[in-house]
Amino acid sequence: MKKIKFSLLALTTMLLTGCGGASTPVDSTPADSTQPDSSVTVVPDYDIVGETKINLDDELFTLLMKNKATRAYEPELADFNAIGVERMNTKSDFAPNTEKDVFTNYVDGDTTQFTTYNGLYGVKVRYLAVDTPESTSEIEEWGKTASNFNKKILKNAKHVIVQSSNSAKTGKRAAADLDGYGRSLAYVWYSNEEKATKESFRNLNLELVYAGYSLFNGAKKNMTESFYNAFMKANDIAKTNKKGMYSGEKDANYYYGDPQPLGLDTLYNTDFYVTDHPNNPDDNGKSYSMYCDYKTRYTFEGVVSRKVGNAFYIQDKIGDKYYGLYVFTLRNYAPVKVGNRIKVTGVLSWYGGDYELTGVSYSKFDHKPGDIEYVKDASGKNVVEKIEPVKATAQEIGSGKYNNILCELVGADGNPATVYFNTTLNKYKEEPATSYALGGTEEINGYNAAYPFYNTDNSLVLFGRAGSDMPANPNYNDFLMNKDSDYVRIKVARDITLSDKDDQAITSYRYFAGTKDFNGQEAYAYYIPQCPSICKAVSDAARVYTGSEVPGTIEGALNGDIYVKGGWYNETATKSDIYSFDGTNWKIVDFKKGMDAAGNEIHEKGEQIQIYRKEFKRKKVERVVGVVQNYVSASGKNSKHSINICQANGNDENAVYDFGHFKDVE
Repeated sequence: MKKIKFSLLALTTMLLTGCGGASTPVDSTPADSTQPDSSVTVVPDYDIVGETKINLDDELFTLLMKNKATRAYEPELADFNAIGVERMNTKSDFAPNTEKDVFTNYVDGDTTQFTTYNGLYGVKVRYLAVDTPESTSEIEEWGKTASNFNKKILKNAKHVIVQSSNSAKTGKRAAADLDGYGRSLAYVWYSNEEKATKESFRNLNLELVYAGYSLFNGAKKNMTESFYNAFMKANDIAKTNKKGMYSGEKDANYYYGDPQPLGLDTLYNTDFYVTDHPNNPDDNGKSYSMYCDYKTRYTFEGVVSRKVGNAFYIQDKIGDKYYGLYVFTLRNYAPVKVGNRIKVTGVLSWYGGDYELTGVSYSKFDHKPGDIEYVKDASGKNVVEKIEPVKATAQEIGSGKYNNILCELVGADGNPATVYFNTTLNKYKEEPATSYALGGTEEINGYNAAYPFYNTDNSLVLFGRAGSDMPANPNYNDFLMNKDSDYVRIKVARDITLSDKDDQAITSYRYFAGTKDFNGQEAYAYYIPQCPSICKAVSDAARVYTGSEVPGTIEGALNGDIYVKGGWYNETATKSDIYSFDGTNWKIVDFKKGMDAAGNEIHEKGEQIQIYRKEFKRKKVERVVGVVQNYVSASGKNSKHSINICQANGNDENAVYDFGHFKDVE
């Protein structure tokens, strides 16, 4: 969220306006008033966070804190997506965990991605009732400091509990809340005690307000009265005691100077590479540019090569080499059009194994130093250049030679290389790999075996082989470890929806990888309602059968197999009964959808379910153009350069697309 920027005069006024248990509106003091108001009482500074206790039933708290010996999912324990409250995994869980064993992505001051303790799936949490200054797509004063504060607390915490709004209000099970970006809205509680009690947990949302790193923006109707009052008091304590952004001091992690010009070639000059960057202790000893300090504002010049949503890439040829950079922003700016030569200013960070520029800005009517600028020619016209992709082999792409550069995949002869894709796995849990492809909004998130849900965006990841067909049973690790130099990793951006020659939207990785298993047998893709328990039942099934009558047994049936009575979903059959094989008999499945706000279970009976299937043949693609970018897995163990597809194709077979044309592999 965009924050209000205060002048020093307005900030001084704001520091003097807090009183009692309620916050005085900032604009209630005359703008020219710079002297303290003798009627304002400074709120004594005391540990309001320590006095504020987590609202949880004793039975529910005991359930949350139950230890288990393995990482296996235990249905009887708490599950955040099901009941709106759960512990998050920390390095003290499943000892001897290290920080590398615990995937926690510290996004900014009020957003963190956790791994749940029981389900071991990712939850991206946007903190309720707070609004810290920006430190990602936009860079604001005190934003990075707030982010560091949040990160330090969580890294040192022994236990973390994430709690939805309704659970915090009632102390009971409740539904998880999502915002428009697919993030869970929640309160974050932490304890530094090995044997934590309810009294030892502190609220991190409240801590941010108390430390002066966030405004309080909670709604009284959504909170208990005592919780709401605690936030109000914390807000006033921070203001009147001049904490954080109310201190009147400069933020040590914010750059107040003029933007500094920096060449893209200088950014990639290894003579200026260092390790152990002071502002990034989590780079795991990686070496990269000293200019990437997460603070200084640098200005780069280049040509816009591709847009990905509102984000974009720039590149330039300096001497005989190409250099590029990814620019992350959530806003659309007029100068950012493919082919425009621009100057763009922002803060460098190291994210996912690559450089990223954030905090960019542009205003046509209120232009400020550091705003995006058109580069002009001698006559004053905007410079526009034709972008031609650099021809690169799979080996050159894999080596990182053309990082952040628009490339066309070619063979050794310089001609476009056809990329072949291969069959997907029929049961990801029984194999060392998930698949040779993944993603698409029709697909269940394969990493979330305990509480499955459909992907929230249409991003696709495809592993293919350039120049020749893939073997019948390729080794998945050969992709990750770069053991075959012809293997390529292709990423279709989340904002892109490809279409085939029939103008059908491609919303499944199986469109390219096919639906046959390693034995060459058809293993159909099954699509079902957006109900996690139904998703789990189908994804757990070894096989799915269909017919008009439920048989007593089926020869060769396995425990957990699914039987769909009435056939697949179509225009005439809108409902299906679903049965599960228990090893002896087929029994109708009663699917649990989740919990309502009162903590009651909501069920959907088998006879209400619609289920259908599709068959795909694996594909080959005759032309691949995209921006090459490094990818490092969440574990940090695997690194591979991807070809990022940034433009959608169409159904015109005579057109030249970045990614096309698609043909079946016979």
